[in-house]
Amino acid sequence: MAKWCGKIFTRDRRDKMSREAIDMEHGGRFHIDDRGTRYCSIFPEIAKGDINVTVVEPGCTALWHRHRLQSDYQFVVKGALKIGMCNLPNTKYSAVDMNDEEVFRLDNAMDLMVGDWKTKYRSLTMDALISRHDKFDSDKDWVLEYEDLWPVDQAKVEWHYLSERNANEGPLYIPPGLWHGCHNYTNEQAILVYHITNKWDGNDEDRCDVDTMKWSVEREAK
Repeated sequence: MAKWCGKIFTRDRRDKMSREAIDMEHGGRFHIDDRGTRYCSIFPEIAKGDINVTVVEPGCTALWHRHRLQSDYQFVVKGALKIGMCNLPNTKYSAVDMNDEEVFRLDNAMDLMVGDWKTKYRSLTMDALISRHDKFDSDKDWVLEYEDLWPVDQAKVEWHYLSERNANEGPLYIPPGLWHGCHNYTNEQAILVYHITNKWDGNDEDRCDVDTMKWSVEREAK
């Protein structure tokens, strides 16, 4: 995993974020922490990827992480979640209440993430989007129309509100290379069902905290 002077979690840090996963009697595994309860690989004989279920506690924020290999299909069947996707941290962040050393370290972290996005991760994202398009839609103009969907040099974030009320629209697709995560902005538990296209691999995951990414989960007045 790339390392920079931000708050990218090392494996030791990640292990402290939740209890060790426990194998379930009839296959799969689960683990629990302050964010919620996750039931993973609950249908273990599925050949491609895993199907997982997470119960997300009210007010919980689980942001940000990304993968190099796997895609996610996310679907909320109970309650509501705000799902975030971004290519880069918010490089136009406000430095109010930050000292010079904090700004210097944050800018260094962001510069390295920008470099990684340009040289490695954007191509993964675009290749996955184009491949998925070719599987489900033969309209070749799509490639040209969405070539700039995730810009090379511009930080971009998308927020998607998934809930039981719009579940009939189908799952949200999250390609490799994009940082993503969720925020339960309600006072009730939410149930997230998601399919990952590869079997879980802890080495195929980078994490970064909200203080480094600088994207606010709060609604902004328009």
